[in-house]
Amino acid sequence: MGCVRALHAWLVCHEVVCVMTFLEINWRILLLSFVLACGLWYAVTVRDRLEVQAEVSLNYRGMPEDLIVRDGMLKNFTVLVRGPKAMIRRLDSAMLTYSVDISHLRPGTNVIALAAPLPIVESRTIDVVGIVPNHLALEAEVVVERSVPLEPVFSAPAIAQAVKAEKLQVSPTSVTLRGPESVIRKMQSLKLDVPLESVVTGDYRVSLPVSPPPHVTAAPGTVLVQYSIAGKSALMELERRPFVDAKIVQSYQILQQKVTLRVELPEGLMGDKKYLERIRVVVKDLPLSGSGEVKPFVELPPGAHLVGISPEKLDVTKDGK
Repeated sequence: MGCVRALHAWLVCHEVVCVMTFLEINWRILLLSFVLACGLWYAVTVRDRLEVQAEVSLNYRGMPEDLIVRDGMLKNFTVLVRGPKAMIRRLDSAMLTYSVDISHLRPGTNVIALAAPLPIVESRTIDVVGIVPNHLALEAEVVVERSVPLEPVFSAPAIAQAVKAEKLQVSPTSVTLRGPESVIRKMQSLKLDVPLESVVTGDYRVSLPVSPPPHVTAAPGTVLVQYSIAGKSALMELERRPFVDAKIVQSYQILQQKVTLRVELPEGLMGDKKYLERIRVVVKDLPLSGSGEVKPFVELPPGAHLVGISPEKLDVTKDGK
């Protein structure tokens, strides 16, 4: 029994001596392996790390039907991230989206915290440094509906008065508005602008879109407008001095000093000085060099129509040539 124990002790001592001998011989290899491992760790986690800003798109889901958000809804926010260069460059902007559940909104101010999107959160090598802004402040308000009458008004009252536009009617006579309670409760009617450009006598029927205020919808969105023009137009002869378009910097000379115009316009505006001053003769298409004939351009205000012009062409020279 003593011989067996002695043999076992000898074997243990032999193994220890062998291990120590191996370590003594290969310590340089172990040291080199340690240095390479440290270098690899530095290259992956420290040296090739970037800090960048990533734009994250916001998606909203679960909007309550009886509420509307009047303020605070952003399209995106910024996440400042730091990580290995290779991983940062692999971030796909199409995947950087963040879903916001707004099904639990209440009237008033609702503060909702923002976080980094899943591709960043699930990555073990990318760190989130900051989020700007880090929350949403959504101003929600109760949605109400109300029927209000339409108030059609000519958008060119001077012309409307001159031609005696009358019998202005709209169908339907009212619309249903849907929007924030604070806006809807102040609205007693909705103005409808009716553009009036023609001065020809007759009856008119036009479809016009309804334009409610922001955050408000109207049903129906288009209405039928009818009106009549009972006034008469008259011919008027005017003399105008032609001038060269100010955008053309070259020096030109127009031989004709006056151009005679025959213009049809509403009778009620024939004595309106400011209205008549808007009728002008402008020369735009000029010869590149030397002399030539050009056709003048006549600028007319709404409601006026050119019947004739004399002369129809003007003689123009450049730099006195």
